Amino acid sequence: MITVAIIEDHQIFVDALELMLRTNEEFVFVGSAPSMATACEMVRRATPNVLLLDINLPDGNGFELIPRIVETSPSTHVVVLTSFTDEDTIMRAIHIGVSGFLPKSSSLADFFITIRKAAEGEIVMPPHLLIGLLKRVPRDRSVVRREDTIWERLTPREYQILMCLAEGKSGSLIAEELNIAPLTVRTHVRNLMSKLGVHSRLEAVAFSVKHGLIDATSGA
Repeated sequence: MITVAIIEDHQIFVDALELMLRTNEEFVFVGSAPSMATACEMVRRATPNVLLLDINLPDGNGFELIPRIVETSPSTHVVVLTSFTDEDTIMRAIHIGVSGFLPKSSSLADFFITIRKAAEGEIVMPPHLLIGLLKRVPRDRSVVRREDTIWERLTPREYQILMCLAEGKSGSLIAEELNIAPLTVRTHVRNLMSKLGVHSRLEAVAFSVKHGLIDATSGA
């Protein structure tokens, strides 16, 4: 089962989400918080697999919570839940390590799909949108000597999988294309994220574009 929590100040929306999740035995609703002040304690107590986070909270901007949430519960996948779909919002979400982005206007089916993908560590964003956004990531090639860079630590397979992630491919599709087990893909992703010092697949891809390992302008 996938445990789900939400940080949202509109109780009607929270109640609707809980009711929605109760219709599917695959999910378990484990908690909610209406503000930044109560969010981290709820996450610490519930340790959800997936946390839906509204960025517009009564006592501050939800983005400020994300580093604290990641520290409190490293295994929790954070999905930004918002009524806004502008690129600046999505880019900010990528850079602070969220697992994905879900408009509040999404259908019930989209909610279920997003929660499943986030729980599995997938990038929760349409591939065409991901590629377009990556083209906006500023490059920073002012790194130390190449032999000392972090890129030298990636294995050829890890680099190959990173390229697939940049194309918006899911773990199952990567496994099929590379003829390896899905568990092997997850292991490689976990290892490359550790080497890059990032907390999500989205952040790994954005970090790689910024430092010149991936060329987003060519469509990857």
